[in-house]
Amino acid sequence: MKSELLSISVPGLPPKKDGANSMWRKPAEIPRLIALRRAAHTTMAGRPLFSEPLEIRIRIHADPADGDLDNFITGIFDGLQAAHIRTPIDPEAWEALPPAARPREHLVYSDDRWISRVTAERLSVETGGKRYTVDIIVIGF
Repeated sequence: MKSELLSISVPGLPPKKDGANSMWRKPAEIPRLIALRRAAHTTMAGRPLFSEPLEIRIRIHADPADGDLDNFITGIFDGLQAAHIRTPIDPEAWEALPPAARPREHLVYSDDRWISRVTAERLSVETGGKRYTVDIIVIGF
């Protein structure tokens, strides 16, 4: 098994998945999703979707008042796959993204069930400002 690591670095805060309403339609979350999907699309650079067990390591530079760590984690996980087919998407909100990075497209994996291990930490906001990194590591079967 070949070990593989992809590192996605994103300025700003991650998208948050919380509550009953879809993050894909929340005005506060759309710019965060766009930033994540743009960075993931660039990092993936046309490589095929991952379809094997993965480890995800997340480092978020954010204040506790910015949101709960678990909401950020699920926002990132869901943001790296396609939005649910029944989720209404406003096409105008996403037209700045390349077609392959828009909400109906999977970016990193087709289903976050491929995630077998996760490590997440909140770090202080330093000189670099609010930002986060998502490392994707193939751990295989």
